Amino acid sequence: MANDNDNSSEMMEFLDDKPSSESEAPKVKSSVWRILITDDEQDVHTATTFALRNTRILGRKIEFLHAKSARETIEILKKYKDIAVIMLDVVMETPNAGLDLVAVIREELNVTDSRIILRTGQPNQAPEIEVIRDYDINDYKLKSELTQSKLYAALTTAVRSYKQIRMIEAGKKGLDMIVRSSADLLNKNGLHAFAQGVIIHLSGLLSVPPEGLICVRRNDKRREGQPEIIAAAGQYCNLIDRPLADLEEVHARTLLESSLDTRSNVYDQYGLALYLGSNARGDMSCYVSSATQLDEIDQSLLELFCTNISICADNLTLLEQLSDSAYIDELVGLPNRNALIKSIEQTLESQSPSGYLLAIADIDNFAEINASLGQKYGDRLLQAVAKRMRKYFPEPCVVARIAGDTFAVFAKDTYLKADNILEPFSTPFDISGEEQMISVTAGMVPLEKVDGGASEAVKDASIVLKQAKTRNRGDMCRFDSVMVEQAKDRLELLKNLRTAFDMERLILHYQPKLCLKTERVLGVEALLRWPVEGGEFVPPGHFIPLAEQSGLIVRLGEWILRTALMELHVLDHHGWHDIHMSVNLSVAQLQHPAMIQTLKRVLAETEVKPEMVDLEVTESIAMDDACYNNKMLNEIKTLGFQLSLDDFGTGFSSLSQLQKIPIDRLKIDQSFVQAFEDQHSRDIVELIVHLGRKLNKKVIAEGAETKEQVDFLKSLECDEVQGFYFARPMSADKLHLWLKEREH
Repeated sequence: MANDNDNSSEMMEFLDDKPSSESEAPKVKSSVWRILITDDEQDVHTATTFALRNTRILGRKIEFLHAKSARETIEILKKYKDIAVIMLDVVMETPNAGLDLVAVIREELNVTDSRIILRTGQPNQAPEIEVIRDYDINDYKLKSELTQSKLYAALTTAVRSYKQIRMIEAGKKGLDMIVRSSADLLNKNGLHAFAQGVIIHLSGLLSVPPEGLICVRRNDKRREGQPEIIAAAGQYCNLIDRPLADLEEVHARTLLESSLDTRSNVYDQYGLALYLGSNARGDMSCYVSSATQLDEIDQSLLELFCTNISICADNLTLLEQLSDSAYIDELVGLPNRNALIKSIEQTLESQSPSGYLLAIADIDNFAEINASLGQKYGDRLLQAVAKRMRKYFPEPCVVARIAGDTFAVFAKDTYLKADNILEPFSTPFDISGEEQMISVTAGMVPLEKVDGGASEAVKDASIVLKQAKTRNRGDMCRFDSVMVEQAKDRLELLKNLRTAFDMERLILHYQPKLCLKTERVLGVEALLRWPVEGGEFVPPGHFIPLAEQSGLIVRLGEWILRTALMELHVLDHHGWHDIHMSVNLSVAQLQHPAMIQTLKRVLAETEVKPEMVDLEVTESIAMDDACYNNKMLNEIKTLGFQLSLDDFGTGFSSLSQLQKIPIDRLKIDQSFVQAFEDQHSRDIVELIVHLGRKLNKKVIAEGAETKEQVDFLKSLECDEVQGFYFARPMSADKLHLWLKEREH
């Protein structure tokens, strides 16, 4: 103690002053360091307070809180959440009361960031090494050691540690809040809801109530517009959608204007304005009325928060633009197909479908107009059509553009009728100073006759329109349930065909072709078959046209060609070297730009000789667009393939064109062969046989089913024959057996 007396200037002075009473917990974050002194001796409280009077640690003043027992300590810790340091006496009610209280503070109260300095006047009561080892404390001092300078040093070290811990925790919580805020704000619909969300999340980040927060922005990107209040909370709610100039609080208005002008965050002792600028939405700032003193971590987190909010604002704009794109036709400004379906669904949810009509109108020959006059002219025409349809069918009618040149009108029958849907097109359109008259075909469906919802209604109306295009072009066609059901059956059949093809359920059968004179097998024709349950087959006449109309025939045709040529390779391997394979080509295949490459690829894959492959093209296909098709047929012939003209006699062949087509065979349609008893049919068959002979082409008759038909063909000296009389189409395995039997 003598040594302490020699340093009396640094000793604690024990005064009779009473410790300051605990003040109420402030509503905003503290700008002081709170130090809790827990000791059952009044002199310790007084001396510590006096020794550190007017002292600042890391730029802040010190505020002392006082407790004389464990119970009082616990009450204070429950009340205040920002106590930096607890100076705790070891011996109070009991010899180990302070040590026991450490466990309560850390484990029960979950106060983990406050630093604890244990103080004892009895060094032997709690050995220093064991205490530091076993308890979560920051420092352990003898009361006699704590001179003013040492006390200041110990507190500064503890406060610095506390600050670092709080910064780390605040950073973690703040970043978590920012991430969650960004995700939540992206779900906000509209600018006002987004701005309100910013207020809520910012108040959470700063741990202040959402009172006195305002979001404002200028309307244009050049920052010349008058700022307006778009969201507010608390006392400012009545200012929403009003100009910022209406805000009477000068300080708040000044901060917001400064933030907008400088495009930065602005802070002062009374509040802050955060800049939330977005390139997509223009300048935006958010004002916080608060006396909170922000430290470095707060400002860094706010900078990060502002960056994320700006990104969210841009993303929100993008989402709104995507939403517009999803429901608005950009070219003509009308609702699109999605919007039409949504409108019909909403109507059906709230009202009966009775009395509602859906009409779909399509511009006739629009592709030709577009091709001849140019796309810009076509776009202007579509815009003019949209404008006139809006004029003829104003709200509550819904006018939509649902495809390239296809428009729809959905309305009650009081506005939309069968006799007025074509009225907008009765007079010419003025397109760039020129009059353009157009023809339109339409289909109309009463919603009460639709078996389903909005999508079904649009589908049914489209089916009616398609039938009108075929039967009543330039007119309006009404709903016919039988017609629609047939169309739906065809669509269902096409769907099942695609599935069967993808699931490899389709197969090929092969029908032999024979020399009529010797009855020697010359080749086989590959025929597509679609087996279904019960051993039945879907008739090719039902699904082949669907495959051609839908474009599926291109993929299907390549598979047929590859499979047939693989079978030809197998036949050659088993010794039937002279048999050729016939495969049908559709118009879609013949006119496909990759047709030649497909043929080359399949030849390479199957390793067959092209001269053993006979590609059959119908007479109507060959004569349609004869110039292009003749060019393609010559290229195919150059590859080495044989070519046959199928269904000959049913089309309108030009003899001059027939001479130019590089074909090897004329194939007489089976309808003439099977009706040979009719003199007219006999004459046609005889004429084709003689024509083939004159043109130096082989002639093959298909569909021979009786001996009389075969004898008639022999009498004409027809070259080849194919039909049930000799063999029906059969699987590859049965074909092999049939060929072996023919050999014997």
